[in-house]
Amino acid sequence: MALLAMMSLACGGDGPSAPPPLEPALLSPVELVPASPPQALPPSADVPQHVVVILIDTLRADALARANTPNLDALAARGLVVDRAWSTTTWTVPAVISLFTGSFVRTHGWDLPTGDMTQRPPLPAMPTLAEVLQQAGFGTHGLYANGYLAHELGFSRGFDEWKRSVDSRMALEVQQRVSTWGDPGSGDLPPQRQFLYLHLLGIHSGLRPSPEAQARYGLESKWFTDRVGLLIGRAKRDREAGVRLAYEKAYHAVVEDMDVQVGAIIEALGPVRERCLVVVLSDHGEELGENGAYGHGWSVAEALTHVPVIVAGPGVEPSRRPNASIAELSDLITDAVGIDHPWPVQSPWEGPLAAERHGKQAVLVDGRYKGTWHGQQLTTFDLEQDPSGVRPTPGGEARVEQGLRDWQALAPTGEPLSGHVELDPRTLEAVRALGYMD
Repeated sequence: MALLAMMSLACGGDGPSAPPPLEPALLSPVELVPASPPQALPPSADVPQHVVVILIDTLRADALARANTPNLDALAARGLVVDRAWSTTTWTVPAVISLFTGSFVRTHGWDLPTGDMTQRPPLPAMPTLAEVLQQAGFGTHGLYANGYLAHELGFSRGFDEWKRSVDSRMALEVQQRVSTWGDPGSGDLPPQRQFLYLHLLGIHSGLRPSPEAQARYGLESKWFTDRVGLLIGRAKRDREAGVRLAYEKAYHAVVEDMDVQVGAIIEALGPVRERCLVVVLSDHGEELGENGAYGHGWSVAEALTHVPVIVAGPGVEPSRRPNASIAELSDLITDAVGIDHPWPVQSPWEGPLAAERHGKQAVLVDGRYKGTWHGQQLTTFDLEQDPSGVRPTPGGEARVEQGLRDWQALAPTGEPLSGHVELDPRTLEAVRALGYMD
Protein backbone atom coordinates (compact mmCIF):
# COMPACT_ATOMS: atom_id res chain seq x y z
CA MET A 1 0.00 0.00 0.00
CA ALA A 2 1.22 3.50 -0.79
CA LEU A 3 0.53 4.75 2.73
CA LEU A 4 2.43 1.87 4.29
CA ALA A 5 5.28 2.45 1.84
CA MET A 6 5.41 6.12 2.79
CA MET A 7 5.57 5.16 6.45
CA SER A 8 8.26 2.59 5.73
CA LEU A 9 10.39 5.25 4.10
CA ALA A 10 9.72 7.53 7.05
CA CYS A 11 11.09 5.00 9.51
CA GLY A 12 14.65 5.02 8.20
CA GLY A 13 17.03 4.10 5.40
CA ASP A 14 18.50 6.19 2.66
CA GLY A 15 16.07 5.00 -0.02
CA PRO A 16 17.01 4.06 -3.57
CA SER A 17 19.42 6.11 -5.59
CA ALA A 18 18.16 8.28 -8.43
CA PRO A 19 17.07 6.20 -11.42
CA PRO A 20 18.98 6.41 -14.69
CA PRO A 21 17.64 8.95 -17.20
CA LEU A 22 15.08 7.67 -19.69
CA GLU A 23 13.86 8.99 -22.98
CA PRO A 24 11.07 11.57 -22.45
CA ALA A 25 7.64 10.38 -23.55
CA LEU A 26 4.20 11.83 -24.03
CA LEU A 27 1.60 10.77 -21.51
CA SER A 28 -1.63 9.70 -23.15
CA PRO A 29 -4.91 10.66 -21.45
CA VAL A 30 -5.92 8.00 -18.94
CA GLU A 31 -9.39 6.53 -19.31
CA LEU A 32 -11.46 6.25 -16.16
CA VAL A 33 -12.19 2.54 -15.89
CA PRO A 34 -15.49 1.71 -14.13
CA ALA A 35 -14.87 0.19 -10.73
CA SER A 36 -17.17 -1.77 -8.49
CA PRO A 37 -17.85 -0.07 -5.15
CA PRO A 38 -15.50 -1.36 -2.46
CA GLN A 39 -17.12 -3.19 0.43
CA ALA A 40 -17.99 -0.91 3.31
CA LEU A 41 -15.79 -1.80 6.25
CA PRO A 42 -16.83 -2.59 9.82
CA PRO A 43 -15.90 -0.06 12.50
CA SER A 44 -13.09 -2.28 13.79
CA ALA A 45 -11.29 -2.47 10.45
CA ASP A 46 -7.93 -0.70 10.35
CA VAL A 47 -8.87 0.93 7.05
CA PRO A 48 -10.48 4.37 6.59
CA GLN A 49 -14.22 4.39 5.87
CA HIS A 50 -14.21 8.02 4.71
CA VAL A 51 -11.69 10.57 3.37
CA VAL A 52 -11.46 14.23 4.43
CA VAL A 53 -8.96 16.50 2.65
CA ILE A 54 -8.44 19.95 4.18
CA LEU A 55 -6.44 22.36 2.01
CA ILE A 56 -5.45 25.62 3.71
CA ASP A 57 -4.65 28.10 0.95
CA THR A 58 -1.30 29.94 1.07
CA LEU A 59 0.08 28.17 4.15
CA ARG A 60 3.88 28.01 4.19
CA ALA A 61 5.25 25.08 6.16
CA ASP A 62 7.38 26.95 8.68
CA ALA A 63 4.39 29.01 9.84
CA LEU A 64 3.20 26.00 11.83
CA ALA A 65 6.36 26.20 13.94
CA ARG A 66 6.11 29.96 14.42
CA ALA A 67 2.41 30.17 15.26
CA ASN A 68 0.44 28.47 18.04
CA THR A 69 -1.41 25.61 16.31
CA PRO A 70 -2.55 23.07 18.92
CA ASN A 71 -5.15 21.38 16.71
CA LEU A 72 -2.79 20.79 13.81
CA ASP A 73 -0.10 19.73 16.27
CA ALA A 74 -2.47 17.15 17.78
CA LEU A 75 -3.33 15.81 14.33
CA ALA A 76 0.36 15.58 13.45
CA ALA A 77 1.16 13.79 16.71
CA ARG A 78 -1.08 10.87 15.75
CA GLY A 79 -0.24 10.71 12.06
CA LEU A 80 2.32 10.94 9.29
CA VAL A 81 4.15 14.27 8.92
CA VAL A 82 6.27 15.20 5.91
CA ASP A 83 9.22 17.33 6.93
CA ARG A 84 9.74 18.88 3.49
CA ALA A 85 6.67 18.50 1.33
CA TRP A 86 6.67 20.41 -1.92
CA SER A 87 3.86 21.77 -3.97
CA THR A 88 4.17 21.35 -7.72
CA THR A 89 3.76 25.08 -8.37
CA THR A 90 3.24 28.36 -6.55
CA TRP A 91 -0.37 29.32 -7.15
CA THR A 92 -3.73 27.73 -6.60
CA VAL A 93 -5.17 26.51 -9.90
CA PRO A 94 -2.29 24.34 -11.18
CA ALA A 95 -1.51 23.15 -7.63
CA VAL A 96 -5.05 21.87 -7.05
CA ILE A 97 -5.02 20.25 -10.50
CA SER A 98 -1.85 18.41 -9.44
CA LEU A 99 -3.55 17.29 -6.24
CA PHE A 100 -6.70 16.15 -8.06
CA THR A 101 -4.93 14.39 -10.96
CA GLY A 102 -1.91 12.97 -9.13
CA SER A 103 0.51 14.61 -11.55
CA PHE A 104 3.20 17.24 -11.89
CA VAL A 105 2.48 20.43 -13.79
CA ARG A 106 4.70 19.17 -16.62
CA THR A 107 2.24 16.32 -17.11
CA HIS A 108 -1.13 18.00 -16.64
CA GLY A 109 -0.01 21.05 -18.59
CA TRP A 110 -1.91 23.81 -16.78
CA ASP A 111 1.10 26.13 -16.40
CA LEU A 112 -0.41 29.48 -17.25
CA PRO A 113 0.31 32.99 -16.01
CA THR A 114 -1.95 35.07 -13.86
CA GLY A 115 -3.16 38.29 -15.44
CA ASP A 116 -6.05 38.22 -17.88
CA MET A 117 -8.34 35.67 -16.27
CA THR A 118 -11.42 36.15 -18.45
CA GLN A 119 -10.70 32.98 -20.46
CA ARG A 120 -8.88 29.89 -19.19
CA PRO A 121 -8.65 26.29 -20.41
CA PRO A 122 -10.57 23.72 -18.38
CA LEU A 123 -8.91 20.92 -16.43
CA PRO A 124 -7.07 18.42 -18.65
CA ALA A 125 -8.70 15.15 -19.74
CA MET A 126 -7.24 13.14 -16.87
CA PRO A 127 -9.16 11.29 -14.16
CA THR A 128 -9.53 13.29 -10.97
CA LEU A 129 -9.50 12.04 -7.39
CA ALA A 130 -13.21 12.78 -7.02
CA GLU A 131 -14.03 10.89 -10.22
CA VAL A 132 -12.06 7.83 -9.14
CA LEU A 133 -13.65 7.79 -5.68
CA GLN A 134 -17.13 8.44 -7.10
CA GLN A 135 -16.70 5.58 -9.58
CA ALA A 136 -15.75 3.35 -6.64
CA GLY A 137 -19.01 4.15 -4.85
CA PHE A 138 -18.07 7.08 -2.62
CA GLY A 139 -20.31 10.05 -2.08
CA THR A 140 -18.25 13.09 -3.08
CA HIS A 141 -18.61 16.58 -1.61
CA GLY A 142 -16.50 19.67 -2.23
CA LEU A 143 -16.68 22.97 -0.36
CA TYR A 144 -14.37 25.75 -1.45
CA ALA A 145 -13.73 29.31 -0.28
CA ASN A 146 -11.32 30.28 -3.08
CA GLY A 147 -13.56 31.66 -5.81
CA TYR A 148 -11.20 30.56 -8.59
CA LEU A 149 -12.30 26.94 -8.10
CA ALA A 150 -15.66 27.57 -9.74
CA HIS A 151 -17.52 25.12 -11.96
CA GLU A 152 -16.38 26.62 -15.26
CA LEU A 153 -12.84 25.23 -15.13
CA GLY A 154 -13.99 21.74 -14.24
CA PHE A 155 -13.01 21.44 -10.59
CA SER A 156 -16.49 20.08 -9.92
CA ARG A 157 -15.83 16.98 -12.04
CA GLY A 158 -16.62 13.87 -10.03
CA PHE A 159 -18.26 15.73 -7.17
CA ASP A 160 -21.88 15.02 -6.30
CA GLU A 161 -21.79 18.43 -4.69
CA TRP A 162 -19.42 21.33 -5.41
CA LYS A 163 -20.36 24.41 -3.41
CA ARG A 164 -18.73 27.69 -2.57
CA SER A 165 -18.58 28.48 1.13
CA VAL A 166 -16.48 30.56 3.54
CA ASP A 167 -13.96 29.46 6.14
CA SER A 168 -16.17 30.38 9.08
CA ARG A 169 -18.98 28.10 7.85
CA MET A 170 -16.92 25.04 6.98
CA ALA A 171 -17.34 23.28 10.33
CA LEU A 172 -21.10 23.80 10.27
CA GLU A 173 -21.27 22.57 6.67
CA VAL A 174 -19.30 19.47 7.67
CA GLN A 175 -21.57 18.78 10.64
CA GLN A 176 -24.65 19.02 8.42
CA ARG A 177 -23.25 16.52 5.92
CA VAL A 178 -21.88 14.08 8.47
CA SER A 179 -25.32 13.87 10.09
CA THR A 180 -26.56 12.14 6.92
CA TRP A 181 -23.69 9.65 6.59
CA GLY A 182 -25.06 7.10 9.03
CA ASP A 183 -23.46 4.92 11.69
CA PRO A 184 -20.91 2.48 10.24
CA GLY A 185 -21.95 -0.16 12.76
CA SER A 186 -25.73 -0.04 12.56
CA GLY A 187 -28.41 -1.31 10.17
CA ASP A 188 -28.52 -4.17 7.72
CA LEU A 189 -26.77 -2.25 4.95
CA PRO A 190 -23.52 -0.36 5.57
CA PRO A 191 -23.66 3.38 4.87
CA GLN A 192 -22.05 4.85 1.78
CA ARG A 193 -18.39 5.77 2.11
CA GLN A 194 -17.74 9.51 1.70
CA PHE A 195 -15.11 11.88 0.34
CA LEU A 196 -15.09 15.44 1.61
CA TYR A 197 -12.79 18.10 0.11
CA LEU A 198 -12.55 21.37 2.01
CA HIS A 199 -10.61 24.27 0.50
CA LEU A 200 -10.18 27.03 3.07
CA LEU A 201 -9.11 30.43 1.78
CA GLY A 202 -6.97 30.60 4.86
CA ILE A 203 -4.00 32.91 4.84
CA HIS A 204 -4.55 34.30 1.35
CA SER A 205 -4.45 38.09 1.05
CA GLY A 206 -6.32 40.12 2.23
CA LEU A 207 -5.78 39.13 5.80
CA ARG A 208 -8.52 39.48 8.40
CA PRO A 209 -7.33 38.09 11.73
CA SER A 210 -9.92 37.59 14.43
CA PRO A 211 -9.96 40.23 17.20
CA GLU A 212 -8.46 37.66 19.57
CA ALA A 213 -5.59 36.89 17.18
CA GLN A 214 -5.01 40.59 16.52
CA ALA A 215 -4.70 41.17 20.25
CA ARG A 216 -2.24 38.27 20.71
CA TYR A 217 0.02 39.73 18.03
CA GLY A 218 -0.40 43.35 19.11
CA LEU A 219 -1.89 44.40 15.78
CA GLU A 220 -3.57 47.79 15.52
CA SER A 221 -6.98 47.95 13.84
CA LYS A 222 -5.71 50.65 11.45
CA TRP A 223 -4.14 47.95 9.29
CA PHE A 224 -7.45 46.30 8.42
CA THR A 225 -10.38 47.51 6.36
CA ASP A 226 -13.84 45.96 6.53
CA ARG A 227 -13.91 45.22 2.81
CA VAL A 228 -10.49 43.73 2.02
CA GLY A 229 -8.57 43.38 5.28
CA LEU A 230 -4.80 43.87 4.88
CA LEU A 231 -3.69 43.32 1.28
CA ILE A 232 -0.29 41.92 0.32
CA GLY A 233 0.14 44.82 -2.12
CA ARG A 234 0.66 47.20 0.80
CA ALA A 235 3.55 45.08 2.05
CA LYS A 236 5.01 44.90 -1.46
CA ARG A 237 4.89 48.68 -1.92
CA ASP A 238 6.17 49.35 1.64
CA ARG A 239 4.98 52.97 1.67
CA GLU A 240 3.70 52.94 5.26
CA ALA A 241 5.96 52.71 8.29
CA GLY A 242 5.61 49.26 9.86
CA VAL A 243 3.37 47.75 7.19
CA ARG A 244 5.65 44.81 6.41
CA LEU A 245 6.00 43.82 10.05
CA ALA A 246 2.24 44.20 10.43
CA TYR A 247 1.64 41.90 7.46
CA GLU A 248 3.98 39.22 8.81
CA LYS A 249 2.25 39.36 12.19
CA ALA A 250 -1.20 39.31 10.59
CA TYR A 251 -0.20 36.30 8.50
CA HIS A 252 0.73 34.27 11.56
CA ALA A 253 -2.32 35.54 13.42
CA VAL A 254 -4.52 34.13 10.65
CA VAL A 255 -2.57 30.85 10.77
CA GLU A 256 -3.76 30.56 14.36
CA ASP A 257 -7.32 31.32 13.27
CA MET A 258 -7.05 28.57 10.65
CA ASP A 259 -5.93 26.16 13.34
CA VAL A 260 -9.11 26.94 15.24
CA GLN A 261 -11.11 26.26 12.07
CA VAL A 262 -9.36 22.92 11.55
CA GLY A 263 -10.10 21.97 15.14
CA ALA A 264 -13.77 22.81 14.62
CA ILE A 265 -13.86 20.74 11.41
CA ILE A 266 -12.32 17.71 13.13
CA GLU A 267 -14.82 18.09 15.97
CA ALA A 268 -17.68 18.38 13.46
CA LEU A 269 -16.84 14.93 12.10
CA GLY A 270 -18.37 13.65 15.33
CA PRO A 271 -19.20 9.94 15.32
CA VAL A 272 -17.26 9.19 12.11
CA ARG A 273 -14.07 11.00 13.15
CA GLU A 274 -12.18 7.83 14.06
CA ARG A 275 -13.12 6.25 10.72
CA CYS A 276 -11.78 9.11 8.56
CA LEU A 277 -8.49 9.44 6.76
CA VAL A 278 -7.72 13.15 7.28
CA VAL A 279 -5.20 14.85 5.00
CA VAL A 280 -4.11 18.44 5.64
CA LEU A 281 -1.98 20.33 3.14
CA SER A 282 -1.57 23.62 1.32
CA ASP A 283 -1.41 24.53 -2.35
CA HIS A 284 1.58 26.89 -1.96
CA GLY A 285 3.26 29.13 0.56
CA GLU A 286 3.89 32.86 0.81
CA GLU A 287 7.02 34.98 0.76
CA LEU A 288 7.26 37.24 3.79
CA GLY A 289 10.33 39.31 3.10
CA GLU A 290 12.75 36.64 1.86
CA ASN A 291 15.08 38.54 -0.49
CA GLY A 292 12.69 41.48 -0.13
CA ALA A 293 9.78 39.61 -1.75
CA TYR A 294 6.17 39.41 -0.55
CA GLY A 295 3.28 37.32 -1.83
CA HIS A 296 3.26 34.33 -4.19
CA GLY A 297 4.22 35.80 -7.50
CA TRP A 298 6.40 34.33 -10.21
CA SER A 299 9.06 32.80 -8.01
CA VAL A 300 9.75 29.14 -7.12
CA ALA A 301 11.40 30.11 -3.83
CA GLU A 302 11.42 27.70 -0.90
CA ALA A 303 8.89 29.79 1.04
CA LEU A 304 6.44 29.09 -1.81
CA THR A 305 7.18 25.47 -2.67
CA HIS A 306 7.55 24.12 0.90
CA VAL A 307 4.09 23.34 2.30
CA PRO A 308 2.78 21.24 5.19
CA VAL A 309 1.43 17.72 4.68
CA ILE A 310 -0.17 15.79 7.56
CA VAL A 311 -1.98 12.46 7.16
CA ALA A 312 -3.87 10.88 10.07
CA GLY A 313 -6.49 8.18 10.49
CA PRO A 314 -6.97 4.40 10.64
CA GLY A 315 -3.83 2.49 9.75
CA VAL A 316 -1.56 5.53 10.08
CA GLU A 317 1.06 5.25 12.82
CA PRO A 318 2.82 8.36 14.15
CA SER A 319 5.81 8.78 11.85
CA ARG A 320 7.77 11.26 9.79
CA ARG A 321 8.88 11.23 6.18
CA PRO A 322 11.69 13.48 4.94
CA ASN A 323 10.27 14.51 1.54
CA ALA A 324 7.12 14.22 -0.58
CA SER A 325 5.19 15.98 -3.34
CA ILE A 326 1.53 16.92 -3.10
CA ALA A 327 1.16 15.09 -6.43
CA GLU A 328 1.55 11.82 -4.48
CA LEU A 329 -1.53 12.32 -2.35
CA SER A 330 -4.17 11.01 -4.76
CA ASP A 331 -2.34 7.69 -4.92
CA LEU A 332 -1.84 7.61 -1.17
CA ILE A 333 -5.56 8.28 -0.57
CA THR A 334 -6.97 5.76 -3.03
CA ASP A 335 -4.54 3.10 -1.91
CA ALA A 336 -5.42 3.69 1.75
CA VAL A 337 -9.13 3.10 1.08
CA GLY A 338 -8.58 0.02 -1.08
CA ILE A 339 -8.75 1.40 -4.63
CA ASP A 340 -6.11 0.60 -7.23
CA HIS A 341 -5.68 3.39 -9.77
CA PRO A 342 -2.70 4.12 -12.07
CA TRP A 343 -1.97 7.71 -11.02
CA PRO A 344 0.89 9.34 -12.93
CA VAL A 345 2.72 9.95 -9.63
CA GLN A 346 2.81 6.93 -7.34
CA SER A 347 3.45 7.17 -3.62
CA PRO A 348 6.07 7.12 -2.28
CA TRP A 349 7.61 9.18 -5.07
CA GLU A 350 11.27 8.22 -5.27
CA GLY A 351 12.48 10.74 -7.83
CA PRO A 352 13.45 14.38 -7.38
CA LEU A 353 10.80 16.83 -6.23
CA ALA A 354 9.90 19.56 -8.70
CA ALA A 355 7.91 22.77 -8.93
CA GLU A 356 7.13 24.98 -11.92
CA ARG A 357 5.71 28.44 -12.48
CA HIS A 358 5.31 29.64 -16.06
CA GLY A 359 8.81 28.95 -17.33
CA LYS A 360 10.57 28.88 -13.96
CA GLN A 361 11.56 25.54 -12.50
CA ALA A 362 12.85 24.19 -9.20
CA VAL A 363 14.18 20.70 -8.48
CA LEU A 364 15.12 19.18 -5.13
CA VAL A 365 17.54 16.24 -5.13
CA ASP A 366 18.05 13.92 -2.13
CA GLY A 367 16.03 16.32 -0.01
CA ARG A 368 19.04 18.62 0.14
CA TYR A 369 20.27 20.08 -3.14
CA LYS A 370 17.93 22.53 -4.78
CA GLY A 371 18.29 24.15 -8.17
CA THR A 372 16.14 26.91 -9.63
CA TRP A 373 16.06 27.94 -13.27
CA HIS A 374 14.85 31.37 -14.34
CA GLY A 375 15.24 30.98 -18.05
CA GLN A 376 18.76 29.59 -18.55
CA GLN A 377 20.06 30.98 -15.25
CA LEU A 378 20.68 28.22 -12.69
CA THR A 379 21.00 28.97 -8.98
CA THR A 380 21.80 26.22 -6.50
CA PHE A 381 21.05 25.92 -2.79
CA ASP A 382 22.06 23.49 -0.06
CA LEU A 383 19.02 23.16 2.20
CA GLU A 384 21.05 21.32 4.81
CA GLN A 385 23.15 24.45 5.28
CA ASP A 386 20.25 26.90 4.78
CA PRO A 387 16.81 25.27 5.22
CA SER A 388 15.08 28.47 4.14
CA GLY A 389 16.70 28.27 0.71
CA VAL A 390 17.56 31.97 0.68
CA ARG A 391 21.35 31.90 0.36
CA PRO A 392 22.67 30.51 -2.95
CA THR A 393 25.28 27.79 -2.47
CA PRO A 394 27.50 27.06 -5.47
CA GLY A 395 28.74 23.50 -5.95
CA GLY A 396 25.53 21.56 -6.49
CA GLU A 397 25.13 22.30 -10.19
CA ALA A 398 25.91 18.79 -11.45
CA ARG A 399 23.54 17.17 -8.92
CA VAL A 400 20.55 19.36 -9.73
CA GLU A 401 21.10 19.26 -13.50
CA GLN A 402 21.07 15.45 -13.32
CA GLY A 403 18.05 15.67 -11.01
CA LEU A 404 16.19 17.76 -13.58
CA ARG A 405 16.91 15.18 -16.29
CA ASP A 406 15.81 12.34 -14.01
CA TRP A 407 12.57 14.11 -13.11
CA GLN A 408 11.78 14.93 -16.74
CA ALA A 409 12.20 11.25 -17.61
CA LEU A 410 9.91 10.16 -14.77
CA ALA A 411 7.27 12.85 -15.37
CA PRO A 412 6.25 12.67 -19.04
CA THR A 413 4.98 15.69 -20.92
CA GLY A 414 1.20 15.62 -21.14
CA GLU A 415 -1.14 16.38 -23.99
CA PRO A 416 -1.43 20.10 -24.90
CA LEU A 417 -4.39 21.89 -23.35
CA SER A 418 -7.19 22.77 -25.71
CA GLY A 419 -10.24 24.98 -25.59
CA HIS A 420 -11.02 27.90 -23.34
CA VAL A 421 -14.03 28.70 -21.21
CA GLU A 422 -15.48 32.06 -20.26
CA LEU A 423 -15.40 32.68 -16.54
CA ASP A 424 -18.69 33.63 -14.95
CA PRO A 425 -18.89 37.29 -13.81
CA ARG A 426 -19.22 36.09 -10.21
CA THR A 427 -16.05 34.06 -10.59
CA LEU A 428 -14.24 37.05 -12.06
CA GLU A 429 -15.34 39.18 -9.14
CA ALA A 430 -14.04 36.54 -6.72
CA VAL A 431 -10.73 36.43 -8.62
CA ARG A 432 -10.42 40.22 -8.44
CA ALA A 433 -11.00 40.05 -4.69
CA LEU A 434 -8.02 37.69 -4.41
CA GLY A 435 -5.78 40.20 -6.18
CA TYR A 436 -5.33 38.23 -9.43
CA MET A 437 -6.95 40.94 -11.58
CA ASP A 438 -7.00 44.70 -11.52
